[in-house]
Amino acid sequence: MVTTMSGPLRDLLHAWRGLRQKPGFLVGSLLTLAIGIGANVTIFSFVNGLSLRPMPFGDRTDRLVTMHPTNRFEHSDPDWGDAEISYADFLDFRTSSSVDGMAAYFLRNFVLSGDASSAERVLGGSISPELFPMLGIEPMMGRQFLPEEAAAPGQESVVMLTEGLWRRRYGADPLIVGKTITVNDRARTVVGVLPPGIRFPLNDQLYAPFRWDESPRSSRNINAVALLRPGVGIAQFQSEMSSIAKRLEEQYPVTNRGYGVQVVPIRRSYVGAGVDRMGIILMTAVGFVLLIMCANLANLMLVRGAGRRRELAVRSAMGAGRSRLLWASLSESVLLAVPGTLLGLLVSQWAIDWMISAFTEQVPYWFTFGIDWRVATFAVGIAIFTTIAVGLLPSLRAAKPDLANDLKEAGRGLSLGRGGQRLQAALAITQVALCFGLLVGANLMVRSFLAIQHADLGFDDGPILSGRGYLAGDAYNDIKARTAFYQNVVATLSSLPGASAAVVTTSIPGDDGGSDRRLVIDGRTGEADLIDVQAIGVTPGLFDTINRPLLEGRDFTGQETENEHADVALINQQLAERLWPGESPLDRRIGFRFGDDIQWMRVVGVAPNVSYEEVGEETDQSRLNVYVPYAMDGSRPMAMLVRANGSPDALIGPARDALRRIGPTFPVFRLMPMRVLRKYTSWEDEFFGDLMAGFASSALLLACLGIYALISYSVGRRSREIGVRLALGARPADVVKMLLRETVRIGGTGLFAGLTLAVVIARALSGTLYGVRVDAWLFATMALPLAAAIFLATWLPARRAARIEPTIALRDE
Repeated sequence: MVTTMSGPLRDLLHAWRGLRQKPGFLVGSLLTLAIGIGANVTIFSFVNGLSLRPMPFGDRTDRLVTMHPTNRFEHSDPDWGDAEISYADFLDFRTSSSVDGMAAYFLRNFVLSGDASSAERVLGGSISPELFPMLGIEPMMGRQFLPEEAAAPGQESVVMLTEGLWRRRYGADPLIVGKTITVNDRARTVVGVLPPGIRFPLNDQLYAPFRWDESPRSSRNINAVALLRPGVGIAQFQSEMSSIAKRLEEQYPVTNRGYGVQVVPIRRSYVGAGVDRMGIILMTAVGFVLLIMCANLANLMLVRGAGRRRELAVRSAMGAGRSRLLWASLSESVLLAVPGTLLGLLVSQWAIDWMISAFTEQVPYWFTFGIDWRVATFAVGIAIFTTIAVGLLPSLRAAKPDLANDLKEAGRGLSLGRGGQRLQAALAITQVALCFGLLVGANLMVRSFLAIQHADLGFDDGPILSGRGYLAGDAYNDIKARTAFYQNVVATLSSLPGASAAVVTTSIPGDDGGSDRRLVIDGRTGEADLIDVQAIGVTPGLFDTINRPLLEGRDFTGQETENEHADVALINQQLAERLWPGESPLDRRIGFRFGDDIQWMRVVGVAPNVSYEEVGEETDQSRLNVYVPYAMDGSRPMAMLVRANGSPDALIGPARDALRRIGPTFPVFRLMPMRVLRKYTSWEDEFFGDLMAGFASSALLLACLGIYALISYSVGRRSREIGVRLALGARPADVVKMLLRETVRIGGTGLFAGLTLAVVIARALSGTLYGVRVDAWLFATMALPLAAAIFLATWLPARRAARIEPTIALRDE
């Protein structure tokens, strides 16, 4: 068997025997490969799930688009997920000849009750009956919605469940189709159950069919999806939609002035440009880790190649060709890359499981995060790249032996020659430069997350408990009934032991903004005078609850809170200074403009500035706040804030129990201290920061190992020289200084090269950062720990070199 083995196989067997003789090198190399390849496969699987893997619409995916409004008088957000059109405009857009179908939907809260389980709020959607057939989604049980079943929101008689909700709440009842369940305090008939995993558009669980003919054209509150005809491109459809929008602007100038429409591929409407940019940043970061890993292993392979120079010189002298010598040198890299890649896939699977567990929020249902053929192909490509990057340079060098010198020098120990030493130094410099860039990037992202966590919302949120609820049912159709219930909620929460104040509001600071409104003031009501603000509905006591008293005026009264026609408002300090700088705004008139109508209000107080949008997402509009009595907003979904005398954690159980007593069908969700809520709103920043910190730590470790290996090799190569120096009277400290000078040259060059890279990385990250300055101090603070780590990696072999016995070194040589 052995005699008939081909030359390449014999070389592989010989390489395997050589690796087995160095188990430390073998294990260390495999672990290094597993970490580097595993990190790259993990991040690629993340990018693949978000941007590459087909969405669950089959061959329709590339033809599905969403439509969103634009306004030439307003700022247009490039992330289109929240931009909605009016139902009346949708009906006009649906006349397009470029589509095979167009459907509408909007997100809603549904409350499930009336069975043994407690009342539960679930996310769902009102959808036009043609939506699921257009998307190619067929129920696994039951049927699709019928056109005649569509009704105004709240008046529907039928619903459809997701498979997950059917199993979790209704015990996978095989006879569920045709049964009635209580949804929003009304009996509805279940007509279908969707296939496993379908929760369109993101994580909905229940659907009802709707048509909304009475919805005014000015109410832009629905999402539209269209299926293009085969052969129709987005540009062609965009042109047609723009023509229709222009006609509507001319036909309905009051509601449609300035409005156009933007057509977006369906994936782009859910995966914004910011997410794609972060994917590119993460792929670049793990690419740096991979390059550092390859440079590290290539350095080690150079050293091993130096030990085989005599063997390869003998082979060359006996007639082996250059290709055979190249393969003999490359075979070790091949043997390392194959099991290293397999270990990398195992590491990536573990890392994927960890990443999924780290997601605070539920990811979109179509985001399948795992290993598929694209990820496997990428892993194979990484293995090939690693084999070439790690083994090619050392192999090319080994394949050009200098017979006389190699046969003579090989017996005197390791020697790479000047060219090999320069290559080794260049690889170490590359590692330091890449590591420096990664450290700067990780530092920026971690500091950005910490800045978000500690950002000032305008008050101390430490003692505040927050929660949300949804008041469903016909019993609360009347605004007075809703107001009375929420006033009862305030009284109940504020009377809890350990609570000092409570309020019901439409928005939680730092979590979500208010309702967009266009504001005018008395005497200035033209188009040019409009100011974009955010309106927030509240019950009395908000500023007592957050312990920030009004700056001027008074709070709302109980009667004003109950009056949907109340003509009073509070404005925040920033809006007051913009409208009437240096003057008191009290008793002045402001108004919300709706088309040609204006809802006038009188300013009765000035509130302190409070930040309502998520930290880092603030806009000029979100900083201008108008507070109105609850009845003027009248929303069914509301938020609650409770001020605790001690820890707000102690109020969670009592608050939930008390609210269940006063409203058995009133579901309370996301009841948590505001400090925990802020982690929910910033989990993406924390997640990406942790990833970058992990990559930077791995890069730092690999770079230090590379420097350590380089200096250790230098000590071995120069042991005779060191012995002579010591024999001639050099002190051990002189030997250490000599080796440190070599490290300073390599490390300094690497830091200088890495500085340019770090500046590029800082600029690339600038659009994703919050509250972080990029300055010289940033680069200095990252250069110092890297330099210290390099010094430590040098000190250990240098100290060992200083202890060399001259007689032993000279005798061994």
